[in-house]
Amino acid sequence: MSSSAVLGASAASFTLGARLTSGRSAKSSRASRRSFVTRAAQTDEAAILAKYPDGGPVFAVSIDCHMGTNSTGIVMREGDEGRPVVSAVRPGGTAKNKLKVGDVCLATTYTELVQDPDNKTLKWGTPVVGWFDTEGENYASSIAAMETNSATLNMIMFRPE
Repeated sequence: MSSSAVLGASAASFTLGARLTSGRSAKSSRASRRSFVTRAAQTDEAAILAKYPDGGPVFAVSIDCHMGTNSTGIVMREGDEGRPVVSAVRPGGTAKNKLKVGDVCLATTYTELVQDPDNKTLKWGTPVVGWFDTEGENYASSIAAMETNSATLNMIMFRPE
């Protein structure tokens, strides 16, 4: 089976992506997903920008995902180093004309809900956006980080020449 994953905002799509890459059943994927839950090591934006300076084949991109990450039209596959690589950009997606097939994701934003006792309106927590460096991380973790974004998906990409 293919190891491609379409970015989607639901847990069901993550479970499907895990099943595609691992070949396990949906039931075992859900069980392993619970054990897979990790806290992303939040990386400071300045550190990410210093590590991956904009210019040449490295570029920053901001993609609208107000309608969910599926609306971006990005289809990813696991690259040689485990980093997500763009395998397709669907014509109606918000990433059209921003990404190309073969672009490699070096870093992405993620959103985490943090408990905030002062916030009375958002009972699940206050959203905090951080950066996730894909270097040395497994593919599923990188895709999961991307899928947490609900308004804008920011990424640092590498475009092989």
